[in-house]
Amino acid sequence: MERHDFYGSVQHEASLASQTDAEVATQAVLSALGERLDETRSQRLDGMLPREIGDHLTDGASDRRFDYAEFCSRIDERSEHADIDDPEPVARAVVGTLLEHVDDDESEALRERLAELEFEDAIPESGPGAKRSN
Repeated sequence: MERHDFYGSVQHEASLASQTDAEVATQAVLSALGERLDETRSQRLDGMLPREIGDHLTDGASDRRFDYAEFCSRIDERSEHADIDDPEPVARAVVGTLLEHVDDDESEALRERLAELEFEDAIPESGPGAKRSN
């Protein structure tokens, strides 16, 4: 997968005006997600993504404790230079694209971890990475 494909998916799914906004959104979401996930999981996901994208998962501290509302707040703060009105659809677009572009084992493991963290709202209902029915 190429980075422009990742950004294109995020731009489309989040209805963003430009690829630049998609890049900012992707960085904001993945850096916040990387802070919440453990370092090992972040590194495994990073290894499956283009370097410029995956690096956002591993650049900061990991395994911090915060809830979904704080996750959205961090996304909002980090994306202030982009035309993003609401961090939740952006989070769903980026997480959905991430889930779609990693292998099935990592995708399932990330879904399980997001459920454990009570971050299920970050998994989209439809589109790339959509919630799977049981």
